[in-house]
Amino acid sequence: MKSAFPTSLFLAAVVSGGASAQAIPSRTPLATIPIAPSKTVTRVETTRVDFAPGQAMPRHKHTVPVICLVSHGAFRVKIGDAPERLVGLGEVTYEPPEVVVGYFRNSSNTDTAQLTCNALAGDADKTLNVMLPER
Repeated sequence: MKSAFPTSLFLAAVVSGGASAQAIPSRTPLATIPIAPSKTVTRVETTRVDFAPGQAMPRHKHTVPVICLVSHGAFRVKIGDAPERLVGLGEVTYEPPEVVVGYFRNSSNTDTAQLTCNALAGDADKTLNVMLPER
């Protein structure tokens, strides 16, 4: 005859919450970004971009949608025709394909800054970043 002890012990731990029960980590939505025109994404290329104090990423564009998260510091950003804006720690930017990014500039002259960027690429996408001449 099987013992009911292990099953009843397990049920008691589940019902009482047990010492090992943990809450689910909270999720905070950061952005919902429509991708237009839509595309088939077969890979996401994630890149960490480290900026020295005051350093800027010069004028460029991407051939695919790129979504960046400020993972350290803050940036002055100019994307397309939108006005310059300050993007801080934990905030998200979207660089649509073929839209000129005037700059991403570390807003601090004394501290480093960092972006974590995700390029949404398909099978045919080989060159994802295109540096442009300054105006």
